Amino acid sequence: MSKIVRRVGAIAAATVIAATATACGSPGEGSSDSGGAINVVLSNHPWQRGLEPLISQFEEESGIKVNVQTFAEQQARDRILLNLQSKSSSMDVFMTLPSREGPQFSDAGYYQPLDDYLAEAPDSYKVDDFSPSAIDGMKDADGQVIAVPINIEGPVLYYRTDVFEELGLEVPETIEDVLAASKVIKEKGDITPITLRGAAAAIAFDFGPFFHGEGLEWTKEDGTANFDQPGAVKAIDEYATLARDFGPKGVINYSFTESSNLFAQGKVAMSLESSNELNSVFDEEKSTVSDSVGVAKMPAGSVEAAPTALSWGVTMSPFSEKKDAAWQFLQWATSPETQLELTKAEIAPPRDSVATDPSYVENFSSETEKQWLEAVADIQKNGNTEVGPVGTKAPSMRETLGNAIGKVILGDATAEEAAKEIQTELTKQLDKK
Repeated sequence: MSKIVRRVGAIAAATVIAATATACGSPGEGSSDSGGAINVVLSNHPWQRGLEPLISQFEEESGIKVNVQTFAEQQARDRILLNLQSKSSSMDVFMTLPSREGPQFSDAGYYQPLDDYLAEAPDSYKVDDFSPSAIDGMKDADGQVIAVPINIEGPVLYYRTDVFEELGLEVPETIEDVLAASKVIKEKGDITPITLRGAAAAIAFDFGPFFHGEGLEWTKEDGTANFDQPGAVKAIDEYATLARDFGPKGVINYSFTESSNLFAQGKVAMSLESSNELNSVFDEEKSTVSDSVGVAKMPAGSVEAAPTALSWGVTMSPFSEKKDAAWQFLQWATSPETQLELTKAEIAPPRDSVATDPSYVENFSSETEKQWLEAVADIQKNGNTEVGPVGTKAPSMRETLGNAIGKVILGDATAEEAAKEIQTELTKQLDKK
């Protein structure tokens, strides 16, 4: 089987860069800094791997040299933070995950607000083209745009079509359906029913739809945690039950890599995992079950369907002395043309026009690919951008959440006890109003 997303044609690099050059004089009062070189720090990520081969086109047309440094995700985050803390002008552009470090960076003044730049971007840039869930995830608490989205992803349900057909199962539409299907598979099948994330730091991504699906937000209006609600206990119980009673051995240590590998090896019937993982489970070069993969939208809770919507972004350092050049690069890298080109690298586009572009959509010919496209469209339209509890201590808050749910998975606590623990510990860490 060929790659999930195939070639869609070359971008018109000169046109894109000419448009960005027209606008790069604002709001920086002239473009005297637009020549020379800019320094860009990126995380090792599919978007980065797709973008880097295109940068020479930008350099040739703009006259701006782009020096790229790429690191593993946590290394990149550490390097970026060090630059920002020292107020160094040596870094001009960097990748960021606003759902994780956004509140911390915003509170410290580590983002250059982009609203004025976006307001003066040319019509060809299509500022209003970003899907609501993608651009909303790039805003700080005051509604300022702090980065430009570069992708869109969220949890979907991968399932084995052959197993479902053999056991006469319908594709789950709700979390209760997933539990019911898991029970049937465990009783009648010879395969592990489901895999999902169990590692403490990774749980929030998968657990969010369970929690939000009960009609709950992470916090109340006063800024305290919202885990003293019956729906919170229900969400924890359902998530932990799937992992403990129907998941694989060692699920407490699972993140996306382990789950996708297990599914691709044909050892599990369902996987709640990121839409980014399609190629890992569907490409015949990586998967033993590529001819029997189904994809469904994230199942709904008892109140609503609430898929998580995660987007990485790129932004500029407020301490850069080359903001015009940095914005010219940002505008090129996130333009409709470049983002269409990046679909070749299997980057789900955060722009509506790219997501519906015939040259992109027509490449989704198989039933699995069409199902995946529908699931991603649902994330773009209905996704909840709060991947985990929001605040300056977001990483530790996700650990708090994951550790408590992990105890339930291991049988060391009840869902009620976990909810109480999260309520107490999370409230201590939140930036209360």
